[in-house]
Amino acid sequence: MAQTFFDEPYVVTTILNRVFNDQSPAYAVYNNQVASATSTGINAFALSFGASFTSLTEDQLSIKLLGNLGLLPNAGLQTALRDYLVSGGKASVGIVAMQLGQILSGLEQATGDQAAFNAAAVAWNKELVDSYKVSSNPANTGPAVGTGEPDPATLSVTLSLTSGDDSISPAATEAKFKTTSNNDTLLASTAGFLSTGDSVDGAAGTDTLRATLAAGSTVGPALSNIEKVYITAGAGAEFSAAGTTGLTELWTNGASASATFSGVTLGTTVGIQNSVAGGALTVNFANANGPVDAATFALADATGKDEVIMANIETLSVRSTAGTIAGTTVNSARITAAQAEKIVIWGDQALTTTVAGARVGVVDATALTKALGLTLAGTSGVAVAVNAQAAHKITLGDGADTLKITGLAGDAAKDINLGTSTTLAASAIEVTGFASGIDSIQLDAAKVTAKAVLGATDLASIAASASLLDATALAATTAGTNKAIAFRYGADTYILVNDGVAALNANDSLIKLSGLSTLADSSWGVA
Repeated sequence: MAQTFFDEPYVVTTILNRVFNDQSPAYAVYNNQVASATSTGINAFALSFGASFTSLTEDQLSIKLLGNLGLLPNAGLQTALRDYLVSGGKASVGIVAMQLGQILSGLEQATGDQAAFNAAAVAWNKELVDSYKVSSNPANTGPAVGTGEPDPATLSVTLSLTSGDDSISPAATEAKFKTTSNNDTLLASTAGFLSTGDSVDGAAGTDTLRATLAAGSTVGPALSNIEKVYITAGAGAEFSAAGTTGLTELWTNGASASATFSGVTLGTTVGIQNSVAGGALTVNFANANGPVDAATFALADATGKDEVIMANIETLSVRSTAGTIAGTTVNSARITAAQAEKIVIWGDQALTTTVAGARVGVVDATALTKALGLTLAGTSGVAVAVNAQAAHKITLGDGADTLKITGLAGDAAKDINLGTSTTLAASAIEVTGFASGIDSIQLDAAKVTAKAVLGATDLASIAASASLLDATALAATTAGTNKAIAFRYGADTYILVNDGVAALNANDSLIKLSGLSTLADSSWGVA
């Protein structure tokens, strides 16, 4: 077969349905998909098709794809595909699935090492031919597995909205508008295809809507039983969730510019995902009118220095996690919350953020397992709690701030790097804007029982050391085991938390109070 045959939209559509779902879609659905692949291009269609599967892990995806291709068991191949998805990112899994199907189709007569795939290729090509026969038959009104009878009770569908006012539901008479009780995906990738006149009922299952909004537009469709919505918004676009029921997650996705989400109910997680350009997301909650309203906001590979603006929320939970951009390790966003009194930061991806809000009194990041770069702006007298699992960088604001650091000095703490003075400084927890006599720092370490009390001679000896590494090592042996010691070196003050070993080691913890020449004894303590 010529390679161009495998690039035909109807072949690509068949491949994607078989690789991802092991199904042959109904006639109307299939024709709708082929039309979409023809108009948008097969690569764009493949990417959008695969987007609804990126919640699966790389292991799950590799097993799913290779299993449906008939290539398992093959531990080496499965591991290779998993590693490829890890390195390349799950966002491209649709392209990967399409290419795997195309490659396997061409291996019927392969020689050498690839001859091992001859039988699988023959079976795969027969499956594609049989599947096409099912989907191209106008008599088929429901999806089918292989060439068997349609089984709509066990299979999800991917449906595309149109430029008109669509009515999509499990009761629709046309298959291209008929949702199922499974995990369906609704696509409106062209700006304008999701409109206020649309009515979509996802029925049972966990259903996902992915839509693009034109700049300056306001869209408020009637959505029911659509659990996850991902919006790529043009500048100034607004998505109204006032007409939705059952929504659990609402995200801006990809290259979104400044946008607004309105009518969002408390309990819906709002987030920014895969942002590289950056923009301000204003979130207006419909039922945030009490004195103790709480909301959850998520960042997943938000690298564009975004901003989220939330009003009327007293307690804000901020989750920092990974999206699907390969190689991304840090989320970056400003959090502006005028009424927030407490902000809880947690998750498994590093976060650089500026927290702005005149009423913020507590920032608790003890459940964030990666590094936090925190700047307080427009706040006064904030209690900040972080753990020592990473090399945090914290900039305090005005007022009498209190910084509590937990998990210091031990196996669970972030190891300090003792290679050079430079690596040691980089692995320390750095605090900027600390005002002695006004701010306070509290150290919570199970292995530390007290502060070391040193005389002027000892402190002078430490300060006169040839390097930061030498100064810290001398501070450790001078303080002794299970002690915390404050000392000055250069233009900065440091606090070393020493574990049960007298000599400096990687399990000790180091805190740098940047630019602070003198630390009052009353401004720091051991909890």
